[in-house]
Amino acid sequence: MDLELKIENFGPIDKATVQVGQFTVFAGPNNTGKTFVSKMLYSMLRARNANHALVFFDATARLIESELQLSAQSGRVVGESPLSAIRRGLQKIESILREAFPSYPLQNELDKLRAVQPELMAEVEEIKVHFQTFKNSVEKKEEGDPVWLFATQSSIDTLEEGFRDMVSAIEWGWRIKVIQNACRNFQAFSLPYLKRGGDSHLCFSVEEVGELQEKEDSFEFTFHRQIIQNVQSFPESFYLESPLYWKLKSALESIKLDSRSPFGDSLNGVPDYFYDMAVALRRSRIEHPFSGIHESLHDAIGGKILLSETGDLEFQQKGKSIPLSLTSAGVANMGMLALLIERGALERGSFLFIDEPESNLHPAWQVEMAAFLFELARQGVNVVVSTHSMTILKWLEVHVKEKPEDRELVRLNKFPPDAEWNDDMDVVMAEVKQSLTKPFSDLYIKGL
Repeated sequence: MDLELKIENFGPIDKATVQVGQFTVFAGPNNTGKTFVSKMLYSMLRARNANHALVFFDATARLIESELQLSAQSGRVVGESPLSAIRRGLQKIESILREAFPSYPLQNELDKLRAVQPELMAEVEEIKVHFQTFKNSVEKKEEGDPVWLFATQSSIDTLEEGFRDMVSAIEWGWRIKVIQNACRNFQAFSLPYLKRGGDSHLCFSVEEVGELQEKEDSFEFTFHRQIIQNVQSFPESFYLESPLYWKLKSALESIKLDSRSPFGDSLNGVPDYFYDMAVALRRSRIEHPFSGIHESLHDAIGGKILLSETGDLEFQQKGKSIPLSLTSAGVANMGMLALLIERGALERGSFLFIDEPESNLHPAWQVEMAAFLFELARQGVNVVVSTHSMTILKWLEVHVKEKPEDRELVRLNKFPPDAEWNDDMDVVMAEVKQSLTKPFSDLYIKGL
C-alpha cells in the first residue's frame, strides 16, 4: 500500500512529506523524527482494528461512572437504587458490544452493530429512566436543578446519539482510538507534548487514512468515510522495538493489570504497541503465510522462541529450553520476528514497523535481518524500517542493483526529512550515507 504523509510541527519535524510503500526505510541520525513518524503512523493504522463502538461506549461510560462517583462522594446521593441500576445498564451494553464481536478479526462492523441496535437502545432508555429518578431525588433535596447534573445528562445524551446512528458511534470510536493510541504509544499525557513548538499547529495527514490536526485548543481526527463502509477487516499492524520488553514480558503484563483504574488506563512507562503484539501472539492460526521466512530465521539464530500455554517466552535450542531473559538481545530481536510469523499474526497487507532492526545484531545478522524483512515485503507485508545502520543501507543498495525490479518496492526517506519527498533513490542514499558517515570521516581526517 502506497501512502503519502504530510507532517507539520511534529516532534523534531518542522514540515515534511514522507512516502510509505511496500518496503519503507526511514534513515538518518538520532533525534531527527524517524521514531516519531513511525509511532504516529502505527497509532493511526492500528486504530483501524479497534471495536470502534466499544471504544466510543467505554470512553462515554467512564465519564458517566466518574460523574456518578463524584456525586456519591459529595453526599448528594439519595438512595443507591437508581445508581446501581444505571451501572447495571452500562454493564449490559458492554456485554452486548463484546458479544457482537466475539473474536478477531472484526468483520462487517456496521452491519453487526445495527443488528444489536434495538438491544442497545432499550438499555439506554432504561438508563435514562433511572437517571431521571436519581435527578428528581437530588432536585428535591437541593431545591433546584444542580449544575453538576448537566455533565451526566450530557454524557447519557451522547451515548443515546451514538447508538441511534451507529455510524456516529463508529466515527467517535475512530477519533477516540487514534488519540488514545498516540498518547499511550508515546507515553504522553496529551498530544501537545508531541508538538515541535512555536505558533503553528501540529498536523499529521496520511493519504487514504485520515488526518490528525490541532485546532485552537484541541486535537481532531478526521478520516476517509469510506473506511467505515469496508465490510472486511483490516490486516493488523505491529511495532517491534526493544527486545528488552520481551525479556520482561510477564512483569510488564502484570504492570498493565495493576495500572487499571475506573477512569481509564494510566500511563505506566510501557507503550501500548508492546501489549498489542502480546495479545496478537496469544492467537495462533494453523495455516499462515511466510513459513519459509520464519524457518530461515530459526536457522539463523540456531533455535526458536516458544510461547508457552502460561504466556511465558522460552528459547528452544537443540532440544533444551531456557527463559528468553537468559538469551542474547540479538536472539530475542530475530526470534520475536520469527514468532510473529509462526503464530500467523502477520498476513499480506499487514504493516510491520521495526525500529532499529540492527539493534544488538552483529553485521552478519544485520544483513540476514534486512534480507528477511525485504522478503516479507516482497510477499505482501508493508514493512517500515527506522535505521541508522550503514550495513542495512548498503545491503539495500546492493540488492536493488542486483535486482532492479525490486527498486519499485522501496521508499527511501532521509531524516531529517524535506518539505517535499525526493523519489531519486540514488541521490537520497548518497545524502543518507554522508550524514551517517560524517562522524567517522571527521575522526579519520583528524587522525591523519
